[in-house]
Parts: sequence; C-alpha cells; structure tokens
Amino acid sequence: MKKILALLPAATLALTGCVSSSDDDSSSTSVVLPDDYIIAQMGEFTYEDGNIEITTATCTDAANEFVWQKENRLGSLNLVSDNTAEFDAKRDGNKVSYAFKAIAGETFPNGVFYRSSSLKDSLVEGFRLEDPYYSEVAFINTQCLFRNFGEMQETLAEIAGVPKTSITMECNKISIQGLEMTYDSHTNTSINYTISYAGKSCPIKHEFRYAYNKDDCSAAFKDYQQEYANGETEEFFNFELYDQNITACSDFVDLIVDFHTATGLAKSGSDSSLSEKQIKDVLRAIGNRLRKGK
Repeated sequence: MKKILALLPAATLALTGCVSSSDDDSSSTSVVLPDDYIIAQMGEFTYEDGNIEITTATCTDAANEFVWQKENRLGSLNLVSDNTAEFDAKRDGNKVSYAFKAIAGETFPNGVFYRSSSLKDSLVEGFRLEDPYYSEVAFINTQCLFRNFGEMQETLAEIAGVPKTSITMECNKISIQGLEMTYDSHTNTSINYTISYAGKSCPIKHEFRYAYNKDDCSAAFKDYQQEYANGETEEFFNFELYDQNITACSDFVDLIVDFHTATGLAKSGSDSSLSEKQIKDVLRAIGNRLRKGK
C-alpha cells in the first residue's frame, strides 16, 4: 500500500510523581500519575482569573477547496488545592475534578490534568496546557496497551462479521481467526504495530493528523480528492475519515485478501471482492480507536 502523505511533529513531555487525589466515586488514594500519552486533539488556550478560552479548529470543504477555520469555546478552570483542579469546559456549572501536576518551572495553569474518575484506569482521560498550547490526551497507565482498547474488539468484530468473543485481546496482541495484530511502539502522535497472517507479516504506521494544523487539513483533503477522482468514494469530505497518514508494506493488500478469502468472510456478501479502499477504511477505523484511547 502506498504512503498517504505528511509527517507530524512529535510532542514531548516528561512528568512523573505521586499525588494524593480523589476519585469521583471513591475516597482519597495515593496514585502515580503516568507521563506517557497519545494526543487526540490539539489547540491553543488563553487563561485569566479562572476563565479559560480554548481554540481548536475545524477542517471542512466548500467549492472543491478545503476550509480551515478556528473555533473558540469558553470555560472555567480553578486550582482548588495544590494537586487538584476543577474544570468546566462549557461554563454550565458541571465542574469536573482533575488531578493536577505542574510543568517543571511553570505555574498553574501550565501543567497536566488527569480526570480524577479515571486515575485507576489503564487509559486515563485528561488534557495538558503548555502556554499557548492545549491538547486533549489519553494517558497510558499500562504495559498492556492493546488489551485495554475495549471498543477495538467491537470494531474488529463488526468489520470481520464475527462474534466479539472470537477475538482474543492479549497484552499487546489482538488475534482473530489466525490474523494477529501486535503492538510495536508509539509516540505522542503516532503508533506502530505489525499485522501477521499465514506466514506473512507487515508493519503498519499511523501518523495522526489534527484539524488544528492547517497543513494536516490540506493533506487530508488531498487524500479525499484522490479517492474521489479514482471513483473510490462519492461521499462528502469528512476530516475524521482522513485524519491519519497510514503507511504499510507493499504486501499488505495481499495479506488481507488472503485472510478475507480463507476465513470465509468473503462469502458474507454478494460481492466477494475486497478493494484497496475497503482495506484502507479498515485501517482508518483501527487508527481512530487508537488515537482516542478506546
């Protein structure tokens, strides 16, 4: 499969430590705050006297051109103790508690925010502020990354047309009828894994695109235009369907077609063929789960 454009700059952050924080549904407990994460969405922010304005962006199209537009929302953010903050993203009074860790050498609000109710989870919800940048992230609080993508199991079962129980979720490997997907590595903005079947193996890399980056919006729209020109889609442009630059080995299509045919999945519909576009869509669905920590 051919490359699909653009590298993304990797973000880095090193935060460690223990705090005494409260879960929304439990009493206070000492926890270790993870410093590893994958970014789901990027933006920027301004903060003054408890008021925060977050600016993200949308990527749409009009008149056969991509349209990149910033989008603002107001909220409140307050430090209620040395290690705890309250955040109301829409200023509707629905404040959510976060464990807070300041960036070294900086003061509030620059730092990392871990949603208190998910501190014990393998994938912790949260965001980080580093003036002027804002990022929604999934903090990785486990050595077994793949096992904890619960919605991934449902996604693959739906794609393959098999019961969810037939998909095995091991520590860093997902198996389905002889096909194996094995985690290799990740950065804050990308993930690598290997897909194997019947003696063939193929490394896959997802480099995530973000609507906040205008160049990512442009690259996503170019991918869409190419598919439209090739007759692979007649749908309107949707950034979320093109928010990844995916690379795979040249044998990947053959590997998936072999799996598709041998397992009988090809007989599930009236058309037993499997197009490269359908295979790309499968990879995009996988990447969508990975970047959102689901």
